[in-house]
Amino acid sequence: MEARLGHCFQEGGFLAVDADRLDQIVTRFYEAAIDPQLWRSTVNDFAQLIGAVSTHLMAFDKARNEETFGFLETVDPQDYERYVHDYLPDDIRVPRILGAPVGKILRDPDFWSEEEKRASPIFNEFMVPKRIFAITGAQLGMEGHTTWFGVGRTEDIPFSQQEVAAISRALPNIRQAMRIGLSFWHERNNRRALSDLWSATGRGVVIVTPTGLVTHVNAVGEALRARGVFRASGNRLAFANNALAHEYSLALAALKSASPQTSHGVAGHAGGGMAGAMTTHDGEQIGVRFLPVLDGGGPRGSMLVVLFVPLSGEPAPEAAEIAQFGGLFGLTASEQGVVGAVAGGIDMSDYARARAIALDTARKHLKSALFKTGCRSQKALVRLIERFCFMRLR
Repeated sequence: MEARLGHCFQEGGFLAVDADRLDQIVTRFYEAAIDPQLWRSTVNDFAQLIGAVSTHLMAFDKARNEETFGFLETVDPQDYERYVHDYLPDDIRVPRILGAPVGKILRDPDFWSEEEKRASPIFNEFMVPKRIFAITGAQLGMEGHTTWFGVGRTEDIPFSQQEVAAISRALPNIRQAMRIGLSFWHERNNRRALSDLWSATGRGVVIVTPTGLVTHVNAVGEALRARGVFRASGNRLAFANNALAHEYSLALAALKSASPQTSHGVAGHAGGGMAGAMTTHDGEQIGVRFLPVLDGGGPRGSMLVVLFVPLSGEPAPEAAEIAQFGGLFGLTASEQGVVGAVAGGIDMSDYARARAIALDTARKHLKSALFKTGCRSQKALVRLIERFCFMRLR
């Protein structure tokens, strides 16, 4: 006998989640990427599915020190604005969230200890009065932003294993939809076609149908095509780079098979890192990301946005990114410091002076870092970091 709770049901003593309903909601995340007015209803339906009450979606522009997009459902918009301006800058949970791997599920005990929570003005002055407990979510890892999606309850009752699994299933799709949506919002282009979306940021865009026909190439994309970054022979996109050609074929195959019932096949693959990078003839690194935009009616109205990102123009890596890069190669803290300086374009003498160490010491740390990463030069090291950040973190 089933005991219904929202879209959940009891099965064998465990709280299970309606998988069909979850797939329908996943499709709607991509619709919300194009029409931001759908975000609230979509995430609230997802919250109801897993027995949550509050939902928090946020993208905070770190350079401008302002929120690009965000809301906290069940909380008055003025109260949420007060949180962003009065509490967010001093929220001790934020650096812990940003220090965690992108997409890793974090639960309330991961943010703070019980002692920190009881002493926190955020908890006592905001969360308790608004009845926001059992916070569970993850950072989404958007470039230049503090991004987060989380859910909560009005009682301090942790989410079950099955409910957390549903959150894990949804997160890559929320992240991908947010990536598309943020691109719209940053270019103030929500009312325009996708065609000129990334031109102002120096990014090339090629839009193709599920059958591989190119429907648009923006001005930056045309310049990249002229440089041989890609081909558009017979109105079809092609790559000379074998790895990119393989990723592109996978993206098209997944998009062609997408439907409201099976769209998780596309989003799941893309959320797992549907991207690649190549080096042009003149030595520039270009990152390529394949972004599926799913139409709720099925593949016929869907499209694949192929985004070309000159990596030399990307923001310098932050300390957390350098730490994750260093962890991959076993770099010491001193080696990570000098790697961060190189990636940020800081001269070794200036770095040594700022750290109050001998220049020879800094050079030894750099030499050790180059050896561990298999790089023969600082330029090669910078290129490796650029690829790592684009492929793994951004």
